[in-house]
Amino acid sequence: MVVLRFGTYVRAKSPQDAYELLRSKKGSRIVGGGGWMRLSRRSVGTVIDLGDCGLDAINLTHDDPVFGDALRIGAYVTLRSFELDEHLDRASGGAAAAAVHDIVGVQFRNLATVGGSVCGRFGFSDVCLVLLALGAHLEFVGAGRIPLEAFLMDKATCRDVLTHVIVPAAPAQASYQAVRRQATDFPVINVCAAHTCQGWRVAVGARPGRPRLVVGSAQEGGAQDASNSQGAPCVTLTDAPTADEVEAACASAQRLTYSTNMLADAAYRQEVAPVLVRRAIEEAAR
Repeated sequence: MVVLRFGTYVRAKSPQDAYELLRSKKGSRIVGGGGWMRLSRRSVGTVIDLGDCGLDAINLTHDDPVFGDALRIGAYVTLRSFELDEHLDRASGGAAAAAVHDIVGVQFRNLATVGGSVCGRFGFSDVCLVLLALGAHLEFVGAGRIPLEAFLMDKATCRDVLTHVIVPAAPAQASYQAVRRQATDFPVINVCAAHTCQGWRVAVGARPGRPRLVVGSAQEGGAQDASNSQGAPCVTLTDAPTADEVEAACASAQRLTYSTNMLADAAYRQEVAPVLVRRAIEEAAR
């Protein structure tokens, strides 16, 4: 029987208190919703609960320094709230709800949190995938504000406290696509394409590695237009993507690195990913 064991349980009074405890207590961890942590066989010295820190709401702000109008998603927002929020549904073009709809069941989604999904950096994460496509930024006590893409590329253990995930509030055109063996199972491969106020972004996940961009916004410039850290060049799409642009996005997806696990082999993922990229872009463009 798998049982979560911990030595000390602490309900932090503020994110700053949690950060200081996380840094001072070796082996301490933020508990989040505990959906995946509870399956761990190893003991945790100190688990820190942020339930009293007011991080369980999705708020609209009009003065975000990057996006202007933005949604600030608290780290303790449950996946069920993430699925049902009307502002987020418009901002994600329905992709947010589509991405989490098949995660286990409603009872689990009422427990699991956005922060736990993001900080876990799970390769199978539908939440990370759709947030990456939306161009989300993360706000930490400690590390400050960073793009989600940079966080997913970082291999170091996170020792900061995530407080909010920030996405543009302007309505987006988006499409989430996935292949699963059966409903509620982990995705074999998944893709999200989003056309937001910042342009097009297309992400591929469940490789089974962490999600990676294959399309970056032409307005962003920089490294995202050069490569996705795996040697596969990111491409850019115009507002109304041409057939050649879609082909380039599919080719970029095929050049990503894929691996084999119990759900599918690498060759299958590499073959299917470009198909889902095409479907996602075409559906979002419509």
